[in-house]
Amino acid sequence: MQRPREAAPTLPSRWPGDRGAHLWAKDREVVLPDGTRVRYTVRGPAGAPWVVLAPGFLCPDTFWRDLAPELTHDHRVIMLNHRGTGASTEAGGGSLPPGAEAYTIPRLAEDVLAVMDAEAAAPATLVGHSMGVQVALEVARARPELVRSLVLVAGTHTSPFRTMYGSSVASYLFPVVSMAGAAAPRQLSRRVVRSIELPIVRPVAIALRAAAEHTPWAGMTTYRAHLSRVDPRTAIWTARGMHHFDPEPWLHRVAPPTSVVVGTRDGWCPTAVGERQAAAIPDARLEVVPDASHTLPLEHPEVVLRHVHHVQRRA
Repeated sequence: MQRPREAAPTLPSRWPGDRGAHLWAKDREVVLPDGTRVRYTVRGPAGAPWVVLAPGFLCPDTFWRDLAPELTHDHRVIMLNHRGTGASTEAGGGSLPPGAEAYTIPRLAEDVLAVMDAEAAAPATLVGHSMGVQVALEVARARPELVRSLVLVAGTHTSPFRTMYGSSVASYLFPVVSMAGAAAPRQLSRRVVRSIELPIVRPVAIALRAAAEHTPWAGMTTYRAHLSRVDPRTAIWTARGMHHFDPEPWLHRVAPPTSVVVGTRDGWCPTAVGERQAAAIPDARLEVVPDASHTLPLEHPEVVLRHVHHVQRRA
């Protein structure tokens, strides 16, 4: 698969307060009932099958760098920024995050549904990466008639803090860390967040199995720059939303054909999590990609693309 040249992280934007880091300019918006403005773009030929790309935790469109150009040959593709990320406003339409209750997974799913309704994008294949797996599942639960099929990539369906590295230890630490982070002075929090742009981040990410030695690190540049511009409280409250999301009671009712794709070197979504997803969803098939990490869409976009076509044939 030929890799397109990455756009500059300072791509011009028409939206005030845009945090940047776009590979594709967000040229449309939808306003939710609470005033949140979700910005997005639509690419690909009119009339082609719909694909909605549900991004991961605080992600702009970084991880679609190589996948989206291939999809847009024969699909109508939606790429959006969730509330508090990229060009989208904080919840409620303001410049500051209003509170944790506005950043739950069901609220993030509302962002996706509002865009799908605005574009009449149904039925659609939803591709979720990392946190986007939770969002895609919630969309399928809330509005099953809109979902043709699901591709769940490198993401846990339940709290990642209960499953990362095959341990639940983080689930006990997270509430304390999140409360301390939310209470910290904003300027101090921002200085801590900006540290992700330091060179030491790459070896640390590899050691933590959030990335691998073969991860295209140039593709992470815009993501790291974007993270440093996200309000720390948005990060904490979005993480809290992930922690409290639990689809286990209804996962067996997810009806669309589903592909679950995980990597053997992903500490954030161990292979056992993918096995649980595939076992619980009635029409799900699992692929475990050797040596792939949590940045699987960047490392193996061709695998994700293959599964998009595969689940569409099964639908």
